Amino acid sequence: MKIVDLDLIEYKKALNLMDKYIDDVEKNRENILFFCRHYPVYTVGSDKIDIDVDVLKTDRGGSITYHDEGTLMVYFIFKINSPALFYKKVVKSFKKFFEKVDKNIFYDYKRPGFYIENRKIASLGFRYKKGISKHGVAIHINSNLENFNKIKPCNLEGVVATSFRKENIHITFEEVKKELIEIIKYEFSKA
Repeated sequence: MKIVDLDLIEYKKALNLMDKYIDDVEKNRENILFFCRHYPVYTVGSDKIDIDVDVLKTDRGGSITYHDEGTLMVYFIFKINSPALFYKKVVKSFKKFFEKVDKNIFYDYKRPGFYIENRKIASLGFRYKKGISKHGVAIHINSNLENFNKIKPCNLEGVVATSFRKENIHITFEEVKKELIEIIKYEFSKA
């Protein structure tokens, strides 16, 4: 697995890079896990949304969300045989990570994402094309919650966005990346 850390990048540029990486992975190169943060942007996946903010349409699954410099994006450009098995490994990886960070964070199977009570701290959204995954997981480290909560996160009723900072969880971007790389490498090395 190749690790790419892009730091801060415009969302559209990251999408273009994902497409380039998909071509690389398709040519029998190794899977790519990449990390980045985005300038403030609202994005929407496959859902139709009627909202009072400018949104960027994207090709991932899911609904509306918000990204900014305080959100760590973990993008998976992986060859996959089964989207269901791939997704299960992603969820298991992040469950292990969040268990180390705070025992109150849980994965909700009915409203896919990671939460503390009704507060969403991480979102997942993928697309599968030609046997390769695209997009990934957004973790809210110190996101601008005022901007985020102008929308219903993932268009879910009764859910608000939260962040590590808001929940008094003290962990840096670098610590998150280091921990996730180890866990993801381990989970995806298993048959």
